Amino acid sequence: MTVKQHQLFIELLENIKSWPMPDILLRLAHGPYEIPIDYGAGVEPSPERQREYNSYYWCNRLVTIFGRLAWIRSMTSRSVYGRRNEDRSVLLEEWIVYNYEHYTVVYQTILEVALLLTNEIFGLGNPYRKCSYSTVCDNTRIKGTSVHRILGKLKDTTDKHRGRKNLLVHRGERIRPPLDTVDLIDSTEVIDMASKLGIEIGGEREELPVEFLLIHSRKELIEIMEKECTEIESQVEALFSALLPYYHKFYSTSS
Repeated sequence: MTVKQHQLFIELLENIKSWPMPDILLRLAHGPYEIPIDYGAGVEPSPERQREYNSYYWCNRLVTIFGRLAWIRSMTSRSVYGRRNEDRSVLLEEWIVYNYEHYTVVYQTILEVALLLTNEIFGLGNPYRKCSYSTVCDNTRIKGTSVHRILGKLKDTTDKHRGRKNLLVHRGERIRPPLDTVDLIDSTEVIDMASKLGIEIGGEREELPVEFLLIHSRKELIEIMEKECTEIESQVEALFSALLPYYHKFYSTSS
């Protein structure tokens, strides 16, 4: 199961579609990039209806994030070669670093959006800009629930990328993928992959072309990203499951 297939997302979407508003289906047609609903001049939605839509909105943000992470992995695996006289190894290295930087920033947002969703489902009332881990998890409504425990796991999982993301976003430093190219090479794999690529190599690793080492590292990096995404998506699915009873409680009292 994926987050998009989870019962919480399905119910939120179906309940939003059931609203007696001609504009709602048009807004939802924007897909993952839909904008908040404009109710029109002089029209004020009920707090319950606004909360319902906000819950859907942040739930859909998480669905979109996992789609973006899958897209980043797909783009990382693609060829980026241009003119024949370009330095292929330099170009490939830059492509790997560029996509990994994008991956790191997007991955880090999962916790932030999960907090915004939790804030809405529980009706905590925190302004979005102040919806931090402490303001949500220290709330008495959250403490002692399974939601609190799962958010703690999400924080631990995303924290491993926090330092890299901060260096990129706040200090302008480049992020290097967590790989040692040479150490990852296995002699049997070297011969097999080099043969497939039509690369002639000698008996020593030092004779391997840089481009070949990068191709191998890219494969390893994609496997690391896939493993990380599988881990954190399972945690978000667990969060959805923990939030579902609270959503049912909220929806049954507001409908």
